[in-house]
Amino acid sequence: MEMDTQESIVRTHVEALAEANGLILVDLRLTTAGRKGGLLRILVDRPGRITLDECADFSRLVGDLLDREMLLDIPYVLEVGSPGIGRRLETPEDWRRTVGRQLRVKLADSAVFEGVLESYDGERLVFSEGRSVLASDVVSATEVI
Repeated sequence: MEMDTQESIVRTHVEALAEANGLILVDLRLTTAGRKGGLLRILVDRPGRITLDECADFSRLVGDLLDREMLLDIPYVLEVGSPGIGRRLETPEDWRRTVGRQLRVKLADSAVFEGVLESYDGERLVFSEGRSVLASDVVSATEVI
């Protein structure tokens, strides 16, 4: 089976598993690692913040799922982690998972500010200082400590 096809099938199953466990699938990549194997790298998060224990628990769930459903026909190494602080925020899922966190945002009009993201309604980002901006006006954003 083609690597892209396998990745798509695995993504569908892992995304459902993440949702069932209150997690958000941020990224999933299946790449070749060495001559005969693959590397399956999964990034998950949740509103608030994911813990190392939650990543480890989810890794076990994914490993069990892959083995039970025989979703990969190659030997693989599984890595499950969180997206990390400096990762660029771009998607609706990024906004949803970073509610309650401190962000540095640059807008299309070159304005730059930091604030705690209080809510995201699918279109508008509302920050703790009362600032409200359209997600489409954000040029770049990252989580900061």
